[in-house]
Amino acid sequence: MKKYRKAYLVAIMLIFLLSAVLFVFSLFTTNPSRLGPAGVTFWFINLLLMLSSLITIIFYKIRSRKSSNKDNLMAILRGSLRTGLLIGFSSSLLLALSSLRALSWRDIMLLLLIVVLVEVFFLTRKGNI
Repeated sequence: MKKYRKAYLVAIMLIFLLSAVLFVFSLFTTNPSRLGPAGVTFWFINLLLMLSSLITIIFYKIRSRKSSNKDNLMAILRGSLRTGLLIGFSSSLLLALSSLRALSWRDIMLLLLIVVLVEVFFLTRKGNI
């Protein structure tokens, strides 16, 4: 299990590095009017990957240092990945809706409610962190 955990961590770090390089490159070389709809969509997907992987790595490092039991590091990685995906997806979605000028306070409240419900559901499942 330890070998798989390290492979997952390396894959998440590589995804972060690749998406961060693409994100910085796109900030300096493109603008939304030149990209078109497909390019803007890929830009937001890249943002989602970058945020999710960064948050996953940060949460994993914090939770693994706090944990006294080093046997459940794979569970910590799964929980960190879930949290990273939830935060990355919700922030990317909010930014995408804001860029389309389709964001209202109701959308924000609904998204926050969904994120909280998903997190509570996974935290209350048996055998989860």
